[in-house]
Amino acid sequence: MTKNKRLQEIRKLLEVESEVQNAELAERFKVSEMTIRRDIDLLSKDAAIIRTRGGAYLAPVSQQSEPSYTFRLQESSAVKEQIASKAAEIMQDHMNIFLDSGTTTECVLKYVDKRKRYMVITNGINIAAELVNHSQISSVLIGGDFRTNTLSTAGPTAEEQVKKFRFDVAFLGVNAIDAEGNAYVGTTLEVGLKHSIIENSARCYVLADSTKFDSYSLVSYVNISAISGVITDSGISKETLEHLRSCHVNVIIAG
Repeated sequence: MTKNKRLQEIRKLLEVESEVQNAELAERFKVSEMTIRRDIDLLSKDAAIIRTRGGAYLAPVSQQSEPSYTFRLQESSAVKEQIASKAAEIMQDHMNIFLDSGTTTECVLKYVDKRKRYMVITNGINIAAELVNHSQISSVLIGGDFRTNTLSTAGPTAEEQVKKFRFDVAFLGVNAIDAEGNAYVGTTLEVGLKHSIIENSARCYVLADSTKFDSYSLVSYVNISAISGVITDSGISKETLEHLRSCHVNVIIAG
């Protein structure tokens, strides 16, 4: 059994049984407990999966949450910069662009060509604040339910506002991407908004550092084979890269 398949099976067991033990998993999958511990470490990047001394459990929905904006800002900052720089290369003069909330999408603004003019629509409070420093960029901040841990808006109000726009290109954030290319977020509140952005974009890219692959979060919003592509860093494993490309996913490597 491949690593990706084993991760999927462990996740399914957690969804059914709510708790798993390393020793039992090692026996079930005929691998060492060290291998299982590494699997659990990877799966626990999903805030819904909590590691224990001898295994893991699935947190109740009421306890599941996304990492805070401050915590995410500190993670893999150099890699985020590389991905953001690559994304900025796609932005052309006079484009209407949607920048999703997130720390990687915020970095994109550092690399835009200041000789060009853009219209940027965003649901990110952090991004709107940064846009103050870009006189060549016109901007619109989408309203909606304010999410303090991500400094963003979402929900039905945000979805309805997005439907009034048409974007030349959109850059979306993501919490995780599983082995089959399904992109996940950590709350159902974001799903409808992501769908509206995708439906109203001529091109759409997910920005995801390599640690986001082969993992899960709470709910999937799109399979990345159905959009323009995913921009990631060179840390993505060869196995994952080849598998995604075989599934007709456009994987763009930054750096």
